[in-house]
Amino acid sequence: MLESLEMNLDWVTPELMVGGRFPMEAAAHLAQRLGIRCVVDVRVECRDDEEVLRAHGITLLHLPTVDRCAISLPMIRDGVAWVGERLARGDKVFIHCEHGIGRSALLALCVLVSRGYAPREALALAKRQRPKVSPSPEQLEAFLAFAREWKQAHAAAWAVPVFDELAAIAYSHLRTS
Repeated sequence: MLESLEMNLDWVTPELMVGGRFPMEAAAHLAQRLGIRCVVDVRVECRDDEEVLRAHGITLLHLPTVDRCAISLPMIRDGVAWVGERLARGDKVFIHCEHGIGRSALLALCVLVSRGYAPREALALAKRQRPKVSPSPEQLEAFLAFAREWKQAHAAAWAVPVFDELAAIAYSHLRTS
């Protein structure tokens, strides 16, 4: 029964959710209970069933990326544009990978930057809403590359942080008191 299923997902903003894999039986729950209309699956090792999702009114974007690796910059750009279009029309979007820690977080962070968040602010928000967010060093470097590119193309007022500033936020759960 779906009620007993523990869903591995969290809302980062009221319209953007990040998480891990889910059973296809949960597609109805995502659509009907959570209002999800779009899913981005960034796993290379598996892929959501597009037909099942479509039957529940959910559109799928697949951006295959190896676990613990960064999504390629071209795929990040495509994903940010795709998610941005859907958010602009009022759709709720769920970005996921296997565990909802790195790959999905990377794309969600880039989406947040494209929606006006400064990079540090985006990561702090994601970490606050989903404490397990912890992009790998390679994923943080890709986030920085996207942020630099976005800042230059859109004349953003924020400063691009250095890696260590982001790492302090991303890996804050590893600090001992």
